[in-house]
Amino acid sequence: MKYARPRGRVGVWVVIATLGFSAGFSSRIIAQQTNDATFRLLSFEIAGSGARLGTTRGDGDQDIVDIHNAITYLYRTGAAADLTLPAIPIDMQALIEAGDVPIRAARSLHDRVTALRESGDFEEPGGARRVFYPPGSVRYLPPVMAPSKVLSLAGAYQRAQPDGTPGAWDNVEYPSFFFKSPASLTGHEADINLWGLLTTGVHEPEFAIVIGRTARAVSASEALDYVVGYTIMNDVSSRDLPQGSHPVQGGSMSKSLDSFTPLGPYLTLKEDVPDPNRMEIIGVIDGERHDWPVPNGNTSFLTFSVEEIIAYLSERMTLLPGDVIATGVPQPTMTFAEGQLVEITIGNLGTLRNRVVSAPIPGHTPIPPRVVSEDD
Repeated sequence: MKYARPRGRVGVWVVIATLGFSAGFSSRIIAQQTNDATFRLLSFEIAGSGARLGTTRGDGDQDIVDIHNAITYLYRTGAAADLTLPAIPIDMQALIEAGDVPIRAARSLHDRVTALRESGDFEEPGGARRVFYPPGSVRYLPPVMAPSKVLSLAGAYQRAQPDGTPGAWDNVEYPSFFFKSPASLTGHEADINLWGLLTTGVHEPEFAIVIGRTARAVSASEALDYVVGYTIMNDVSSRDLPQGSHPVQGGSMSKSLDSFTPLGPYLTLKEDVPDPNRMEIIGVIDGERHDWPVPNGNTSFLTFSVEEIIAYLSERMTLLPGDVIATGVPQPTMTFAEGQLVEITIGNLGTLRNRVVSAPIPGHTPIPPRVVSEDD
């Protein structure tokens, strides 16, 4: 595969039997981009209960199903007399590693228990066994909570010419990547914290790929076979964080503060995303939509396709299930400050929403720069 030319286009297991199943964001500004029927996987928790595996449909307007409480309910009430399921892992990472069969089972289970409730034959057990949660009652976690790698592209989109028309591609020989710390991940509706260390941040809406199985030196033609689905990432950046100036530091420090990688709200399966290379990207701050200058706010303007990105990375490192690859941001990026609400909608992936705060570590005094005199 050649990269020198840009494209000419614009866990723990819960075991249940063996198988036999059929395999308010800114609506004032823009119409919702999602299909109400789109199936979603997510990670969530209730009052510190620990991560739960959930499913829903739509974009925050339908209840969330606690998958393992749903399994328990169906079997305890006898509603699963004609239903058999494979083992469904209890967390997202293990589910991704387990592959297509349990993922399809989770979708079937969601639809089964939802239909049961709609028929009037469901009685919510509540408490620790609750099956359905209103979307506003849960704490959203990053869909994938502990990937081995979080990577993001830099300079990934076609640039505008001076007259505003589409022009040159950036970094055309090879894709340019940097790492973000997985510890910087946070979820939908969580705060982005500036920590009192900086005054502004940069809002970078990015289409993100989630790897589904181990990929090493795969070709572009087979790359999507290694994808489980897609999500939204805000590659929050700092432009005024006090830090070292050595070139090897790059953007890793300014992009990896705690909370600087909002991810979610959902994992949308690849079969529900017809063309990852044609996804509209919308960034909003305090209800005001950002206008890309070309406009190039669409993955169709990526210098390298989603398939080429995966092939390039897998040639240089082994990609593991759950790894997150963010495909970069159209230019220019958007600056935000404490108190603002930042939102991202990408294609049919839903809407990722986070509030910006600045809450310094209690009792901490920021470390001043070392002053070196000519005599030192």
